[in-house]
Amino acid sequence: MPKLKIFLGDLSYINPQNRFNLFVPLNIGYVAAYTKKLYAEDIEITLFKDPDLMLEQINIQKPDVLGLSFYYWNTDLNKAMTQKARDVLGEKLLVVWGGPSVDTEPAPQSRLFDRFPHVDAFIANEGELGFAALIGERLSNDKKNMWQAPIDGVVFHQCGELVRGTAVGLSLDLAELNSPYLTGLMDPFIGGDYLAELQTSRLCPYTCTFCVSGKNRGKLRAFPYQQVIDEIAFIVDHYKDKPYLPMHLVDENFGIIERDGELSDVILESSRTQGYPKGIYFYNDKRFGDTAKKVIGNLGNMTLYGMALSLQTENPDTLKEIKRRNLTSEQLDEAIQWASSKGLNSTTELIFGLPYETRDSFIQLLNNALDRGFDSININNLIMLDGVEMARDGYREKHDVQSRFRLINANQGFLDDVFCVELDEVVVSTNCFSFDDFKFMRRLNFMFYAIFSLGFYTWFFQFVRHSSIPLVEFIGHLFSTKSPNSSIANWTNFVEKFETAALAELHNSPEAARQAAYKSFCENGNQVPPPTLLNVSFGAKLICLDKDWIASALVDSLENFIDRMENPSLFETANTLINLCHQERINLKDRKIPSAIICDYDLPSWKKDKFRRSLEHYKTAPKALKFSEDPEFVAKFPEFLKSFSEHHTTELYFQALQFMVPRSHLKYNLSFDTD
Repeated sequence: MPKLKIFLGDLSYINPQNRFNLFVPLNIGYVAAYTKKLYAEDIEITLFKDPDLMLEQINIQKPDVLGLSFYYWNTDLNKAMTQKARDVLGEKLLVVWGGPSVDTEPAPQSRLFDRFPHVDAFIANEGELGFAALIGERLSNDKKNMWQAPIDGVVFHQCGELVRGTAVGLSLDLAELNSPYLTGLMDPFIGGDYLAELQTSRLCPYTCTFCVSGKNRGKLRAFPYQQVIDEIAFIVDHYKDKPYLPMHLVDENFGIIERDGELSDVILESSRTQGYPKGIYFYNDKRFGDTAKKVIGNLGNMTLYGMALSLQTENPDTLKEIKRRNLTSEQLDEAIQWASSKGLNSTTELIFGLPYETRDSFIQLLNNALDRGFDSININNLIMLDGVEMARDGYREKHDVQSRFRLINANQGFLDDVFCVELDEVVVSTNCFSFDDFKFMRRLNFMFYAIFSLGFYTWFFQFVRHSSIPLVEFIGHLFSTKSPNSSIANWTNFVEKFETAALAELHNSPEAARQAAYKSFCENGNQVPPPTLLNVSFGAKLICLDKDWIASALVDSLENFIDRMENPSLFETANTLINLCHQERINLKDRKIPSAIICDYDLPSWKKDKFRRSLEHYKTAPKALKFSEDPEFVAKFPEFLKSFSEHHTTELYFQALQFMVPRSHLKYNLSFDTD
């Protein structure tokens, strides 16, 4: 009897714009590892990331089972692949989708079969047990007769009715799950540009209704310790020649288990002795206990954001509605002070668009975050995702949710003759805020991202904040296109282009968004257009603007709040900081280190103290402030430049902002000359 032929896909859009946003398919690797453990003699499994390669092999090998990982960044691609596979193999092909976008409730599960009629079954939560049960049933029966009884971990339609097996997707003993790395399943995806992923534990104990993990209820489980240690060694050995590629820890809360501190020791030691990783992404535990502190203390300087304490909101009604509880004000202050004592950045993430949030309450949230001393403040727009509690029946009506649709960066292209494109559904108004409020917040979103995540003229904006000028109002004036000052015409042009792009990316319907994407794709010679991550793209353009244009715009806005004639020294200090902000950014084309400048403020201490007090508290005798590249930047940048040396300046900065972790390495370190 021939083996059951199984194709598993974690499909991604393979194109130049997406080149460094591709990950090894660890998720389907685990599914394959568990299924092979049970049925090794009876099955043959092949893993795919490249949709064109999968479609080619469907035509050649004609698999019996097609399993696809389902999330919002590959939904349209999965749909096209399923239709193409049906065209080749008809109804004898068993098609199953699984992943975060599958809800656990019957009503949204049933709607999935209406949206994707060519799919035979869906698997919610973790997929190993459900998929293995499905394969076991298929090995015992032909496809037509395998639906006679519920299958654990699987939902399917039978005679027009939803059939739900026992929910087992969060009960697997992870000691039973072999490593996709150590068993060779990841070998075909290592050696190119695929980014490494590592999972050490599973489950998020928090219940946020806007997150795909919030619907899950189960027990926090860890992979065997020695297996994780061996996986770290494997990843380090295979990626140490590409130090600019970060490692991604996909735990939902790394630092929640006591042993995570020991694992962070191992990763740190690998970085020091093996040269990898030099950058790392992970979500630290939201409670921020002692283990999380150890993890951040070890790895924080290799991360994008240092210590991350995501508040999302502080509106009491909103917190209750989204089933979230934040740290107290005292706990937040203590954590930020701890980060400061360790020389680490502190970051918070906020979401505009949550229920009961208003423009005024969100501005107050921003002011609170600034006053606390967060180094980085990221404002995210609320997006509606398949598989989250917030997307279930009744929520939209209760809060009068209005949304628009936008492209997800480079996730677009043809699969054979079918054009596919992935979309975000962005909440643009509710019964608590208007579309005009959304547009205002979109400006703040960009400027806070530029200032606090990309490090754009941070010294100047912190100085403004301590000059009795509300930063939100200052940014509002800076983004005004009505200033009569002709010297800021180039800045005004930049602002107009950003606002045009920010509105143009929003479409009233998915079909309108797809048509716009298709038109742009065709006009660009059937290639994905330039980067559509607006914050990063325009952030790179902002960094590359002529320093005189920026200086003129900043000073013009400052004059709107403070009289220059009455406060000449304030403007003198402002100009000094503007000049410093320009010089501290490394010129990636020539890397010529600026000469030291004389400064009569202790700026390094001001930054270390999280800008909590005004600059005047840091007055000192004039000293030489020198610039130096971070040693980690020196180690990583040559390898990075090999991949991007031919890019023009703006795109070079775009790629650097995307992949140099942390971004602080793209600016010089500042220190006083001790000679």
